[in-house]
Amino acid sequence: MSVLYIPKDDGTYEKVPVTPENTRRYIESIPLYRDDDDPTFWPQEKIREMQDQMFRRQMEWVWDGHDYYKRVFKEQGIEPGDIQSLDDLEKIPLTFKKDYMAEPDAFKLKPSNPTLYDWIFEVTYTTGSTTGVPTPFWNTIHDAHGIWQMIFRGIKLGGFPPYSRGINLFPLGPVPHIGFFRARDIGMMGLGTLSMYGCTGMTYPEFPVHRSIDYAIDLIEKGRAEVWLGIASFIRRLIMRAEEQGRDFSATKHIQALGEACPRGMREDMRQRLMNMGAEDPFISNSYGFTEMQGAMPECTDFSGCHNPAPNLYFFEVVDEQTGKRLPDGERGLICITHLNRRGTVLLRYVIGDIGAMTHETCPYCGRNSERIIIAVGSTYATRTTELVKLKGTLINPEVLRDEVANTPGVKEYQIIFTKKDPSDPYSLDELVVKIAPAEGVDRGRLEEDIKMKLRTAVEMTPKVEFVSMEEIYDPTVALKAYRVIDMRPKDM
Repeated sequence: MSVLYIPKDDGTYEKVPVTPENTRRYIESIPLYRDDDDPTFWPQEKIREMQDQMFRRQMEWVWDGHDYYKRVFKEQGIEPGDIQSLDDLEKIPLTFKKDYMAEPDAFKLKPSNPTLYDWIFEVTYTTGSTTGVPTPFWNTIHDAHGIWQMIFRGIKLGGFPPYSRGINLFPLGPVPHIGFFRARDIGMMGLGTLSMYGCTGMTYPEFPVHRSIDYAIDLIEKGRAEVWLGIASFIRRLIMRAEEQGRDFSATKHIQALGEACPRGMREDMRQRLMNMGAEDPFISNSYGFTEMQGAMPECTDFSGCHNPAPNLYFFEVVDEQTGKRLPDGERGLICITHLNRRGTVLLRYVIGDIGAMTHETCPYCGRNSERIIIAVGSTYATRTTELVKLKGTLINPEVLRDEVANTPGVKEYQIIFTKKDPSDPYSLDELVVKIAPAEGVDRGRLEEDIKMKLRTAVEMTPKVEFVSMEEIYDPTVALKAYRVIDMRPKDM
């Protein structure tokens, strides 16, 4: 479980639970943290005043050199004086992925008087564009410095053990991915952190630089890795393989399992397996990150909510799917991000593609005042809007299915499939199939009944359960992460 590691003079730590008082002690014990005027602790009125100031300057930059929004503003009859504060955001139409993917260059700021800090520092990539090519996201030198500050504050927020050994388990992919890049930056901005790299991923025959999952396991064991960062499903597969090999992972303290939902059952399974290898109750965190933020919103403790670590860079809204109007705290809707201080790719009221809920209440665990994304369904923070499906005439949220299956004892891997009873007949009845890779020695008949009972209760449907190997569901040498939900029904019905 999550604790704060307060360093002592003799090089050891005092481990304390996450409370507002202990969070302050943790920060005061580390000069770099203590001297940082972190806005997440400011009164909310001061945060909002700062955000309005940053937003006004960002809008000046937009009016000066943003092709897409200048065109939209002209079409909507919006004048510069119409948008003065974040309360005026609702005058601006929502921006969707399809808008950005269609012309990514139109979202790159083109200032009339560029400086050294407007030079492009790096390009990362998000979802494939309309042509099938990944969509570029440009960071200037200005943006890189903002990202580094956000990373530093995210490390502090997430309670990373100071002066720890970390390992980057994100794949070394064929195109630059923020997971690998930002885990690299965590190694750079961490407190005395020694960084190691697993370098797994899709191989490139001409330059065989990639390494095996067993190499990563060796590195964790021999390098005594304390902090891990990587895709949740890959980390779990690595843990399972290491447990089978009887490895010593007793140094492990903190894992950032990112890139996809990591529900309670999955976290508990990973934690128990790590404890079987000698770890002392490690923290499994599921921060909420995405390319358009160039980082993640960390948890300060288990299921505390995902905090905005950089209210000086980003403003979040949850809006109604139909009207685009901002919703009150606690209500579920589309999660949107607005950039407040960016010089490369700039987005306003950008719909991330997730449905979730948010709160501005002071965090009862750490005492911070920036907004938090809170649990939306089951034990996960958000549901992909593209995953809402209709089965047998009933609209189903697959996150409910994921949560129920992942929290069932005896499940090592799983995949949920929407298909037809007769795949050759597009008009046959819908069918819900759950593929399960069972744990060794589990009673398969009992496990099948447990899954059927849980899903009947959750969505009033009885699934067909199929037992398969783990590799049939997810092969980490081929795919970046596991695809938990697949709709195999004809799309042109």
